[in-house]
Parts: sequence; structure tokens; C-alpha cells
Amino acid sequence: MTVILLLKCKMEVRVKTNRALIFCSGTTEYLYAKSLQMELPRNRRGAISVEVTNQRACDPWALAQEAVQKKKQANRDRNPFNNVWLFYGNPSIEVPDLLRYIGSNGLSGAYCPICLEQWFILHFEDFAATFASRDEAVEHLTRIWPLYKKNQIDAYTELKPLLPLAIDRATTANRQPTIPGTETVPIFTVQSLLIFFDSLRQAS
Repeated sequence: MTVILLLKCKMEVRVKTNRALIFCSGTTEYLYAKSLQMELPRNRRGAISVEVTNQRACDPWALAQEAVQKKKQANRDRNPFNNVWLFYGNPSIEVPDLLRYIGSNGLSGAYCPICLEQWFILHFEDFAATFASRDEAVEHLTRIWPLYKKNQIDAYTELKPLLPLAIDRATTANRQPTIPGTETVPIFTVQSLLIFFDSLRQAS
């Protein structure tokens, strides 16, 4: 990923040194984060812990609460995480409250509206909020990317040449107007996690 790409994102991500936890809601997010980790120089990989929750049908609130406990336990063990990221699909209707909880506990969030497949779709076409479920999003993705098989393909590596398009489209989606009187929140923040990993590479 180039410096130009980072500038185009126009997003500032705080990066600290030492240990980081990427805490994932499911296998799809876990595999994507592991691909990002393996792209780091060898001397940086060991500082990144990529984990997936054991909770079934984990919702973002449960994921955030579990991450807070992991952060506290690491502090008690005197081996703290300097950065803790939640990586999840976001079916919660309480997004502003959730983001406030994440921020107040010193966490960062990387999410899509419903599932990570929506992020993959952005590599091929503009965002359209037309999916009622994860299954619909996956079905649409397999139509435009027939090679996709959930959790059986290195999606990050396969789609990397199209990554600048996805970031541009996510940025555009995040600028969409909201309903008057409602709080504005980003639709996609996966690009923030990508910037974080890129910053780790730059610092190596």
C-alpha cells in the first residue's frame, strides 16, 4: 500500500508501539486479519495477536465487552496491549452508543454495515445498502466474484490489486447524508485497520 493511498483516505489513526490485539467476531474477519499480519515484516508479526471470539452468533456489544476483559487481563498480567481493535460486522442498531463504549474503553473498531463480504463487494462496485442479511451479501458477492468461497480463499491477497477502489468507495459511502436529527457514524471503518497495519510496516 502506498503513501499516496494513505493520503487519499484522509484518516488519522493513532499508532502506538509494542503489542496489539485484533479481536475478530468470526472466521472471515480472522482470516483477513491474519493475512494482514503475515504481510508485516517478521520482526513485527509476533507483536500482533489475532484472535476470534468463541461466542456463537457474537454481536458487537458482546465482542466489545469481551475485548475489554481481555485488555484488563493483559494489564493484570503486566503484558498490556497498546492497541486493541475490534473487527466485526455491525448489525447493531445502537451504533453511536456502541462506538462511544468502544472509544471510552480505549479500543478501536473496524466494521462493515452487515458483514465483511460487503467490504469485498466494494472492490468491484459502489456501495448500495440493499442487503437485508449476510446471506444476501454473500450471494451477491459470489455473482460478481465467482471464485469466492467463504473462509476458503485468501480474500485480502486476491483482492489487493483492487484495494484502492474499495477504499475510495468506502470513503464515498461514509459521506452519504444521514437522516436529519440522527448522529452521523461511518458506514465502513475497515480501511482504518488497513492504515494501522500500513503504519506498522512503515515503522519497521
